[in-house]
Amino acid sequence: MNGMYRIFLVVCNMSVTAVFVIVLVLAARLLLRRAPRSFSYCLWILVAFRLICPYSFSSGVSIFSLDVFRGYMAGSRAIWTGQEEMYELPVYSESGMVYGDEDEALEGQNIHKADRVRGTKNVPEKEELQNGSGTADNAGAESTAGIKVLTGLWLLGIAVFLGYQFHVYHRLRKSVAMAIPYEKGIYECESIEIPFVMGFFKPGIYLPPGIAEGEREHILLHEQNHIRRHDYQVKFLALLLLSVYWFHPLVWLSYLLMCEDMEMSCDERVIRRMSGGEKKDYCRTLLNLASGDGVRTRLASGHPSFGDSSVKRRIKNVLDFKNPKKQAVILGAALCILVVFIGLANGRHKLQIRCVKPPGTGEIEYEYRLDRKIRSFLIYKEYYLQGEMQSYEVVRVDELAEIGADKKGKIIVDAERRLEDGSVAFLNRFEDEDVFVKNSTVWDYGYKGMAETYYLSNQTRWQEIEAEQELTLAAWHLQGSRQGILEALPCQEFMNAETKRRVLKKNTGEILYYVVFSEKSAEELEAEYSASPYARSLYEAGNPYIGDASADGRLIDNIGIFPDMKRTIELMTEEEPYALKIHFEEQPQNEVSFHEEMEKKAILLLCLIDNAGGVEWTYPVETKEGQRERRFYCDREQAAGRLGLEKIEDMERFAESADGVQELLTEYISYIYPEISEDNIELGADGAYMSSEGQFYRYSTYIVGRLPGERYDQVFKVLAHEEDVTIEDVAEAVSGNGELFVY
Repeated sequence: MNGMYRIFLVVCNMSVTAVFVIVLVLAARLLLRRAPRSFSYCLWILVAFRLICPYSFSSGVSIFSLDVFRGYMAGSRAIWTGQEEMYELPVYSESGMVYGDEDEALEGQNIHKADRVRGTKNVPEKEELQNGSGTADNAGAESTAGIKVLTGLWLLGIAVFLGYQFHVYHRLRKSVAMAIPYEKGIYECESIEIPFVMGFFKPGIYLPPGIAEGEREHILLHEQNHIRRHDYQVKFLALLLLSVYWFHPLVWLSYLLMCEDMEMSCDERVIRRMSGGEKKDYCRTLLNLASGDGVRTRLASGHPSFGDSSVKRRIKNVLDFKNPKKQAVILGAALCILVVFIGLANGRHKLQIRCVKPPGTGEIEYEYRLDRKIRSFLIYKEYYLQGEMQSYEVVRVDELAEIGADKKGKIIVDAERRLEDGSVAFLNRFEDEDVFVKNSTVWDYGYKGMAETYYLSNQTRWQEIEAEQELTLAAWHLQGSRQGILEALPCQEFMNAETKRRVLKKNTGEILYYVVFSEKSAEELEAEYSASPYARSLYEAGNPYIGDASADGRLIDNIGIFPDMKRTIELMTEEEPYALKIHFEEQPQNEVSFHEEMEKKAILLLCLIDNAGGVEWTYPVETKEGQRERRFYCDREQAAGRLGLEKIEDMERFAESADGVQELLTEYISYIYPEISEDNIELGADGAYMSSEGQFYRYSTYIVGRLPGERYDQVFKVLAHEEDVTIEDVAEAVSGNGELFVY
């Protein structure tokens, strides 16, 4: 029986949707009152579709795209269940058809399930709520029992309605059993009072006896037109729909008006070529054969009949009818097409968000409006240090229905700042939740200060967003001990990949929290975001062949290899090891930091281009020694050493999946040159620098240069007793002579 309960809820849902479509058709009928009735007759197909089919396409030009329908029309939830509280039934967001486990949905469902956090690794689930009459489970059981009763009443009504229809049909069949054939498909029967068409597959016209020849001609023209248009089948199917929606007064009204439009449009087709006098004769025929029990016959038999529908209005319509002008037909057809399109399509709402409680007033509140197809949301965190991703984590992922979040509501965010240990806790909850979900980040590198920004913090107007769009909900900007100015960057700066790479270096650290609203399930969304968007973009840009220049260029762009510096690319593929050469056209301002960052980028290239053996990068320079170009190189052996891998082949696993790229970024790359400049060297006693061997030196510096006999430059970290150090001094120290200590 669970399946029948589900069908009942879908019928209730479609019946509510049909209300607005019926009202739309009624309004269109008023506008079409001077147009041929065939237009109005065709519009009832739209109502029938909405009553039969829970599936439809989505469009922005639909009546259901209005804000009043946001989140509540076919496809988001069961609207009417006879309960004060909304009974949350899982449904397909696009179609309105239910899905999921029947027992979970109906047997013992807990209505208050939506009031608890679904559960993440940050916050445990809350206990089930208690209500006044007992536990939440009791409330769910009572709701299920109520739906069972309503379903039973609905099925009983269908049975009574169809039983009565079958009884009347059986009586009608008996009454025409002795009918006498008059012509092919035409019969005379003494036991009937009005002409009608009967039969679903082989329709026949049944006439009462004693009809004058002129009246007979009018009747046959009318009924034959019914047969040509298959009105007898339309009326039968409409009667079946009425049996399903017997409880719906507007469906009854629709059936009556549909029958009226059917008869009037048939009248108009018959009298189209008649003169004024012939129209009057036709009206006399209508009046003579008008049935006093026409309404009963119409509802009981479901057979088109000549004199059973609003005879007075039909006569007036016949007398007033004039052949429509071409312009009127075009306008009427255009109006019908418009009405069908805006009533047939499901709504498509633009996603919107705005800040309604800005920073400085306590908790930050965002108000949102979501399309009915939005099912889930995800919040993830990225932590950057010196522009490099240090960590990535999915903070929270949930179905909106599971946490009781409506398609129109609020999300509240806040922060706890514990400056003494350098940690920041981000808090978030939806307005119907009682507790926050918390996630902390510890930042322990030379902490000095912090600034924070929120998405649309200064924007109170609605901002349109897209499904699957990654919104920077909040950002914490961290200041290092050696940083001069702390910039409170707007959250929007982090929503474009190219802009994001540029601004990440303005502050020592960045903690970014993103929210994504999605049409996918929470499970699908969580699987998709197992790796960060950056890691996924690198994985998708991975290239099996270094000889593919366009693919190499895309990968370089995705990695973000100094996009502001002019550069050219050269592929060295004549012999192995194949290498990628990047030539920058200008000298970087800080050669040391440029080299360290470039080496990380080179390692990424080697991991993501399958047959790449090395990466070379060059830039112009003028040195005292007359050197005109810096040339650096990183091969797969050096890369594996930097990553701490035992074998070069171990690098291959990073390119096998987006999760592998994510591991490379946060577990390996981030630990190469973890801190830039002098902070790498331990400060000894009396302001001296102590080497790993326990010796003290007065100065610490970096030397960039090329050792004698070498093809490539290197960066050397040097401890020295004298301030002025040259590459020649470094060469002596490397060879075992001199007083320098080289790292």
